[in-house]
Amino acid sequence: QADNNNKNSKQSTSSTSDQHTAFSLSQRFQLYSQAAVYIGVGSGIALGLYLMLRRYQTGADVPESAIKAHRKLRGYVVDVSDGDTIRLYHTPLLRWFEPAPEKKRGLSKYTISVRLSAVDAPEAAHFGNPAQPLSAESKDLLSSQVLGKRVTIKLLSRDQYSRVVSTVTYRRFFGLVKTNAAHVMLREGMASLYTGGGAQYDGEKELLQRIEAQAKQQKRGIWGLKKYESPAEYKKKHK
Repeated sequence: QADNNNKNSKQSTSSTSDQHTAFSLSQRFQLYSQAAVYIGVGSGIALGLYLMLRRYQTGADVPESAIKAHRKLRGYVVDVSDGDTIRLYHTPLLRWFEPAPEKKRGLSKYTISVRLSAVDAPEAAHFGNPAQPLSAESKDLLSSQVLGKRVTIKLLSRDQYSRVVSTVTYRRFFGLVKTNAAHVMLREGMASLYTGGGAQYDGEKELLQRIEAQAKQQKRGIWGLKKYESPAEYKKKHK
């Protein structure tokens, strides 16, 4: 009888120990899971804050991952090179209200060179070659839209000149009306639809074609010239 009692006691102790071990493992797993969640949430918040504070100095600083994800960047346009290229001073979300810097020499060191997607504006004079007709007017139109103003760019690709090809939009009438700069350039006949290699339309190719067709029909801008030479033809001729 005593042996049986002793045996039962050992079995009971062993069972209690197993339950205690199992309970401890369960507790530990729960603690580890909670810790992993807290670390993940904390890391996500830290990354989010970092992205909202990080300012890209130049186009070279914009990572390929951001371009592939078609991220949006916001900032001031501090220079307009021609009818399809601007320089953006990036102001991330938590630095949105930073004032735009005064235009100074060395823009390439602190601004992002942005190529408007989908459009090709008349070429300005450079490398000893003459300017195309209406190149100055094209630049003036783009300047009137965005120069010195806040814009949003949607990253689409990077071109052979290391510019970020982007959709460029801005807001008018107290922020109520969103406007695509490329649409305006096409509508006024101050640029043609870009159809070269790597063309980016951000899902709007048919719309852009309709806008260009209407400008052609109304003989606006470049379409009113007696002899129109596309920027692509011009560059090929002046290589």
